[in-house]
Amino acid sequence: MYHRAVMPERERLFQIARLSGIEAFSARFGPPQTAEPDAEALAAFVDEHGAGIARGLIEEAAASDDVTDSESAQSYLDDRLRTLALAQETAARVRAAFREGTKAW
Repeated sequence: MYHRAVMPERERLFQIARLSGIEAFSARFGPPQTAEPDAEALAAFVDEHGAGIARGLIEEAAASDDVTDSESAQSYLDDRLRTLALAQETAARVRAAFREGTKAW
């Protein structure tokens, strides 16, 4: 496992903001340091920005010394999705975009 199984909520918000784009996150909820979006609004935001989240996760995986092939990239993604606690449908879309972006690995 690459990341902690349970991520504190503030850290989770920072990660979502970073992966989706700080500007977009801040425009919707305010700065991630103080934002307190309700679960429904955050889920809608994450769903809207799933492609950006997938791109961010691809970049993270590419920069990781632990990711050396498509299998380790998928393990990395599984771990990150678990810690981000995305809705099942959103996670499936992120997973598909990630798979497409890493198929040549």
